[in-house]
Amino acid sequence: MNYRTTCPHCASVFRLGADQLDAAQGWVQCSVCGTAFDARLSLLMEDGSPLPQPAPELVEPPAQPETRPPAEQEASSAVIPDTADEAQPVAPSPEEDIAAADIPRGIVQRETSFELDSIILIDPDIPVPDDPGPLPQIHTAPSYPPEPATPLRRPTAAEAPPAARIEYASPMPGKARIPSSPRRTSPWVWGTASLLLFVVLLAQTAYFLRDTLVSRLPQTRPAFEQACAALGCTLSLPKNVALLQIVGSDLQTEASGRLKLTLTLGNRANHVQAWPVLVLTLTDQHNRPLARRSFAPSEYLGDTQRIAAGIPARSEQPLSLPLTVHDLTPMGFNLQLTY
Repeated sequence: MNYRTTCPHCASVFRLGADQLDAAQGWVQCSVCGTAFDARLSLLMEDGSPLPQPAPELVEPPAQPETRPPAEQEASSAVIPDTADEAQPVAPSPEEDIAAADIPRGIVQRETSFELDSIILIDPDIPVPDDPGPLPQIHTAPSYPPEPATPLRRPTAAEAPPAARIEYASPMPGKARIPSSPRRTSPWVWGTASLLLFVVLLAQTAYFLRDTLVSRLPQTRPAFEQACAALGCTLSLPKNVALLQIVGSDLQTEASGRLKLTLTLGNRANHVQAWPVLVLTLTDQHNRPLARRSFAPSEYLGDTQRIAAGIPARSEQPLSLPLTVHDLTPMGFNLQLTY
């Protein structure tokens, strides 16, 4: 006999047999949402009709003992056998027939229940329906490790890979050759190579930084001049602005409205130095800059040979520079030296 039940959570309708219902004691699990519920609360017949009401039990009044004459009682007692352990078959009562009819087909009755409630005993004579419908899912613990999808099969002797064969090389006839150790380079070779590399590095540094070295070390100038004469390079004069000094300076206004800057430039070095660049700044009465201009040696000297010769060592050179100013009335000035 099949029944119909409804999931209280997702309202899914399932069909299940009486054997499954009794085996799980009414508790099933929805295969749609996974909710476990008691199917007996919403149980209907397979066609959707309610369950039939059980027939009322017939209660018989207790049988009154029959009063027999003493002679009949003695006769009946004489018929009873001496062994009381033997049981006589008794005809089934109408109540027992009704209870046996209510038992669903396919369930084998047993007097003692097993410990596991999920054991289902199925009658092999029950016809299997073509479309059983969705059934409750009974989850079981997965086995570990999981079984492979395809069973493992041991390869046969024909399929087994051939065994590896190990062969040992036989010694060649003749004298054995011992490999020679790699030759080690002598330490003096490494020392010579390192010295040559160091000399090349010094030569490159002296060539590309010759002007800076001559400015920092004026005593090396004769050697650098000889080297440049052989290599065809030029050597500039030393440039150390810290050894230059403005001894005196003045800004005069001439009658034509032009300005004239006069100054005395002193070289405190013991060697010749290059002529510097003059940076003149004109200021107002509040010492705020009005104009600024830089003058190269060719602008305030005008003599190519004197520029090439440089400022003599330990000397003071007077200089004069005329200026033309338009729409400015300077009240002061600031003069600086740079290279």
